[in-house]
Parts: sequence; structure tokens; C-alpha cells
Amino acid sequence: MEREEEIVFQLITHSGAARSDIFEAFQACRNGHYEEAQKLMDSAKENLHAAHRVQTGLIQQEAGGDSIIVKLLMVHAQDHLMTGILAKDIMANMIDMQKEIREIKSQLNR
Repeated sequence: MEREEEIVFQLITHSGAARSDIFEAFQACRNGHYEEAQKLMDSAKENLHAAHRVQTGLIQQEAGGDSIIVKLLMVHAQDHLMTGILAKDIMANMIDMQKEIREIKSQLNR
């Protein structure tokens, strides 16, 4: 496997793992398991940081004069990273809203 393909698969692997953790975190939150949700979101953030470091390495390589040939697989990997970052940001807000909804429901049921 070429070095470029290995880098692409690192991006896809880290980003995909992050997205899985993000959606599991929301389910955990919906079930009232806030600590588990936080652990999953922390894991997702670590995976997204790892993917971002890979991406930064590519940018630095190109900025240093080594041209990078962009293939469809690289575009796909970048798409995974972008959607993972977007999912993290949206889901963090949804988790906060879910906590507020649970709090309001508990106050109404008193």
C-alpha cells in the first residue's frame, strides 16, 4: 500500500470512529447516561484530533513544496473528517438540549 493510501485510511478510520462515538453518545444521553455520553464524546474528540493531525501533516507537506495528487479517495477521507467535525458540534448542542428537556420534564412531574 502506498504511503498516501495509508494516510487516507488513517483519516477515514479516525473520522469514522469519531462519528460512531458521537452518535452512541447521543443515544446514551437520551437514555440518561450522561457520564457514558461524555466519555464517548471525549473519545470522538481524540479521534477527530488524530485525524486533524494527519490532515495538518498533508497540508504542511504540500506547503513545503511536495505536491499532493488529490484522488477521489482523498476527497472521500476529507468528507469523513468534515462530517465528523460537524456531527461533533451539532451533537454537543443536542446533548445539552436533551439534558435541559430532561430537567424541564422532571420539574413538570413534581
